[in-house]
Amino acid sequence: SSAYSTVVRGGLKLKGSSNLNEVGQKTVKKKRKSQHEEEIEQLKAMARQKEEEEQEVAKAAKAAKTTYERSYQLAKEKRAKASIDEAIQFTHRQRMERFNMHLGSLSEHFDIPKVGPG
Repeated sequence: SSAYSTVVRGGLKLKGSSNLNEVGQKTVKKKRKSQHEEEIEQLKAMARQKEEEEQEVAKAAKAAKTTYERSYQLAKEKRAKASIDEAIQFTHRQRMERFNMHLGSLSEHFDIPKVGPG
């Protein structure tokens, strides 16, 4: 720690920079909006409102499904439920035991042949 006793601590000070701000501080500049910019903002707000209304109309149109869409959705949910029921029917251990019994019942024809010496 004696080697560092001569170190000057504190921020870096530059010559002739009396009007500059310290590092990390931002200057706050007030912008005055011209009449043209205000009109543009109003037009943008109106455009946003129009887009939101169009999206609401599109959502309402999508809400009414056709009979085929409803039947497809119903069949999809039924398939998903069946696969979930099948998956939770057995524990992992039971599935592994069944798989091992299946592999044991197969003939040696399906075994992986040894290749090379050893």
